[in-house]
Amino acid sequence: MIEPVVGRFLWYSFPMAIRWADSAAKHGISREDALYAMTHAEKVAELDGQPGEKVMVYLGHPHGQTDRYLEVIAAHRQPRDVFVFHVMELTDVFRYLLNEGETK
Repeated sequence: MIEPVVGRFLWYSFPMAIRWADSAAKHGISREDALYAMTHAEKVAELDGQPGEKVMVYLGHPHGQTDRYLEVIAAHRQPRDVFVFHVMELTDVFRYLLNEGETK
């Protein structure tokens, strides 16, 4: 079975500027861990943002050998800029997204 790779293909194939707000480092999580969580996100959801930008929250692990989750919030701006402004351990604010659509 062929797995879709559109998301990662687009991420790595088109040059983009990734900018980091000072607030992204506030909780002591490295940029590498944040990027891993974004590129390997288990859930992605769109949030309300400013006109002309698409604000996304990414829920993912900081690396492949952990059960911890991070929440990374970034504003995608035209033409291909990504502005990461929030990175921290997953909180209850977004935890529901991990179970969204599942039935017991």
